[in-house]
Amino acid sequence: MTNAVTVSFPAQTQYVSLARTMAAAMAVRADLPIDQLEDLRLAVDEAAAQLVLDAVVGSEMRCVFVEALGSLRIEVRGMTTSGVVPATNTFGWTVLTALVDDVTASVESGEVCLTLHVKRHEPVSA
Repeated sequence: MTNAVTVSFPAQTQYVSLARTMAAAMAVRADLPIDQLEDLRLAVDEAAAQLVLDAVVGSEMRCVFVEALGSLRIEVRGMTTSGVVPATNTFGWTVLTALVDDVTASVESGEVCLTLHVKRHEPVSA
């Protein structure tokens, strides 16, 4: 079973908390452990912050959360003034990639899209 939820909000820093909150809710739905839930919240916050800083004034951002079999795919999308993906040699990008299993960046239909993937980690058995 696949479930998708989309959240749209003004591309302003004060609304990034909506993306963080939805990330936590979707992590619970995907049955992620608390440490992964917190990492995901931070990763979505960082991805949204990177796009908000370069957002076109008056535009909106969208976060698409897709849950499937103990995993989540999150797309953080927005129109940016530069129209290019964030640099991958920054501290922010390093933090982002450390928090989730995979991150990709692309430009689609004029929007910059950061796609985050996270799978539920299986506990280590003794």
